[in-house]
Amino acid sequence: MKQLFRETWIEVNLDAIKKNIRAFRRYIPKQTKIMAVVKANAYGHGSVGVARHALQYGATSLAVAIIEEGIVLRQAGITAPILVLGFTPLSRVKEALAWNIELSAFQVDWIKEAQKIVRASDFSGRLNIHVNMDTGMGRLGVRTKKNLLSVVKALEASPDLHWNGIFTHFSTADEADHTLTKLQHELFVNGLRYLEQHGFKLPTVHMCNTAAAIAYPDYSADMIRLGIGMYGLYPSAYIRSLNRIRLVPALSLKSRFSYVKTMLSEPYTISYGATYIAKKGEVIGTIPIGYADGYSRALSNRGFVLYKGKRMPIAGRVTMDQLMVSLGERKAKQGEEIVLYGKQEGGEITVDEIAEMLGTINYEVVATLSNRIPRLFLVKGEVVEITHLLPKG
Repeated sequence: MKQLFRETWIEVNLDAIKKNIRAFRRYIPKQTKIMAVVKANAYGHGSVGVARHALQYGATSLAVAIIEEGIVLRQAGITAPILVLGFTPLSRVKEALAWNIELSAFQVDWIKEAQKIVRASDFSGRLNIHVNMDTGMGRLGVRTKKNLLSVVKALEASPDLHWNGIFTHFSTADEADHTLTKLQHELFVNGLRYLEQHGFKLPTVHMCNTAAAIAYPDYSADMIRLGIGMYGLYPSAYIRSLNRIRLVPALSLKSRFSYVKTMLSEPYTISYGATYIAKKGEVIGTIPIGYADGYSRALSNRGFVLYKGKRMPIAGRVTMDQLMVSLGERKAKQGEEIVLYGKQEGGEITVDEIAEMLGTINYEVVATLSNRIPRLFLVKGEVVEITHLLPKG
């Protein structure tokens, strides 16, 4: 196992991820499969470690946003189906075939060109394709029944492409107003029926993200795409308020004091801009984490960390690689552990709380955590895997 070289790290509780997946497994229809969404480095949790264990805990396939994320998983030895949810340029189609990564498609011209690329390649096998229907998200996807039929006909006519799935994405499933979600569902179902009326047998159908899986379990179809809920976070306060499924946060962000000083002589200014003035005798602790690690500069003079279970305020501006906290008159020591997100001795700082302070969502708080922070994967409190930037060996 790799050694931990940095005094800032992320702990990923795999037992929590296991509980979350199994909670969804009990909640959704028995025949519905679970696709674990591990894009954006598994929402900051570490894609390879999460993917490997999610498949052990009940997921049957994986989803990423871009082909590079899928290749990382394949290079780690993961053989389960992987779907790229976003747009893939034609220049990357050959790689998708080589690495057996499934792609999303919604344009006839793209399908025809992809067919030529696959046919001309040296790799055997067919390229699996999921058709994306845009029913109201407005990002990617087929918009009309006519275009949907053309796309499916082009796929079915191709000897080298295989129509393996069809999906849509709800834009407001995490909100109390059900109007648009129900409309999107109706448009999607009508599109499916239209294809069936034209003699096509439907492949795997999927539409539910975490929010929709909780709020609309009857929309689960053949598979749900489990993202934020797998990591123990709710998509919104509304979804949490439904109280239908209990989730356990999997991520903790921790560090150690790299330096502790007592302010005995002037100047008492702390960090860039001298926005914090310490008092004589005040203890200031320096922590080796900053905005380059994904800990927002907007938490300057606003955020807190936990030290021995108590909240200690950030003193001054968060810098690129370090931040300082005021410990009052507490006599802390260099090397002592602090918690930025998570629990410690009865205290807790939640990701949702940080998101509210920043005026954003929990997705962003965890997904922007840099890959230069080591990830420690824990089972029953014991580290089973470590990933970090240092090369293998």
